[in-house]
Amino acid sequence: MNRRALLKNSGILLGTAGLLTACRQRSTIGPVGAPRRGGTLRIGMLGAGKSESFNPSTTTSAMINLARAAAVFNPLVEIAPDLSLRPSLATAWHHDPTATRWTFALRPGVTWHDGKPFTADDVIHSLRWLSEPDNPLASSMANVDLKKTAKQDATTVVVALKSPDLDLPRTIAGNSIIQDGVTTFGRPVGTGPFVFDSFTPGQRSVCRRNPRYWSPGRPYLDELVISSIDDETARVNALLGGQIDVVCQMPYPQARAYQKSGAIRLLNSPSPAAHGFYMAVDAKPFDDVRVRQALRLLADRRQLVDVALYGFGAVGNDVFGSGLPYFDSGLPQRGRDVGKAKELLSAAGHGAGLTLTLETAAAAPGMVEAATLFAEQVKDAGVTIEVVQVDSASYFDPTVQYLRRPFGQTFWSGMTSLAGFYQFAVLPDGAGNETHWNDERTAGLYQQAVAAADPGQAARAWRAIQQEQWDNGGYIWWGSADNVDAVSARVGGITPSRYMSLGLPGSLVESYVTT
Repeated sequence: MNRRALLKNSGILLGTAGLLTACRQRSTIGPVGAPRRGGTLRIGMLGAGKSESFNPSTTTSAMINLARAAAVFNPLVEIAPDLSLRPSLATAWHHDPTATRWTFALRPGVTWHDGKPFTADDVIHSLRWLSEPDNPLASSMANVDLKKTAKQDATTVVVALKSPDLDLPRTIAGNSIIQDGVTTFGRPVGTGPFVFDSFTPGQRSVCRRNPRYWSPGRPYLDELVISSIDDETARVNALLGGQIDVVCQMPYPQARAYQKSGAIRLLNSPSPAAHGFYMAVDAKPFDDVRVRQALRLLADRRQLVDVALYGFGAVGNDVFGSGLPYFDSGLPQRGRDVGKAKELLSAAGHGAGLTLTLETAAAAPGMVEAATLFAEQVKDAGVTIEVVQVDSASYFDPTVQYLRRPFGQTFWSGMTSLAGFYQFAVLPDGAGNETHWNDERTAGLYQQAVAAADPGQAARAWRAIQQEQWDNGGYIWWGSADNVDAVSARVGGITPSRYMSLGLPGSLVESYVTT
């Protein structure tokens, strides 16, 4: 979107508040008939190029990898569409009085795709694999004491912790369980609803129904095809033309245009998923908190939501987790204050102006539009942002530039607790520490929050953590984004979810096609 078109659209959208409100009305899939066994579901998703994989540890860098892992593997604990926990490979769990030992009862009678029985040995191996330093999911295992973690019997595992944690099941929820001894995933073998058939990275994967799946009668589909389609317009055209049945993460302009059309149906659900800009607090000029505060004051959040997200979202307030337990909704809503921003920049030695480079990519709907619009907004304070669009497939790839950018964009989805986000993104050893935040006080407050048996004590610790981030952190969380996907009229069984686009992972088990 060029600057002229962006500003033109800004005028249109900002002058039609009623229409934007209508855009946020939640839409769900209507009945398409009783579930039908058989057929193929074809999903089109943004690709991740060479980094596409069935390796469950890569799910944090690409939604398409998460969808593939969800097809083949199961976690111990699954996240439901309403963000509650529900059993998967573990049927029950409880902790001891100190909350340092958690016992997980495993589902009996489960077999791997190669016919081997699923046992506690697989869980122990998975926990060790997840804890390896080079595993992007290692931060979720930081509090697990592997030396004391052991199987009680073939269907019971006792997970020992280094310190109390009442939120452990939610922290590890969604982490795939892999077979004992497995270290590679070229031809993945899981316990999930679909069996691996073929895969060409950057193009497509094919999985077939698991005839021995542990959930009786599931899945309904015979075949699941996930295709990499990097171009947004091409994904929508493929849906309209009948080449695919589902578009994951529907582009917002097309979502708005087709919202009242009968050609496709939208799955639209509010979520804690959030858009933001991040500043590395150890890199100039962002190592000066006044610069970070000034840029926050230059963001017109309402305009960013209305233009970049086409109204499919809500205004953010520079702390992550709107709608999650312990989110501090009492923080003052930060508004736009150009005068104060100028004062802060001048005090920081940038009174004559400040020039920044911001790399952006179409890695999530609205990212490029948000970068372009923010570059316009900051001009009022003498700040110049040079927006550079780069490859979307590698934008969140840690082997490329991700985590190395002093100034970048971010989009977080799939988080179900503040603990999960802060452990991954804010603690010093977090695998997604974009802002390079390294603060012992934050780490101490985090430990208090997750170990507190008293909800009031936990709330006080979380309030202090969020206040620190609101005051001094490196994020500009300007908006939360609805999960917006699109399906053809032949698709049923997908429940719009606050957790993840396409209702993942449960939707793959429940989805069906009518023709």
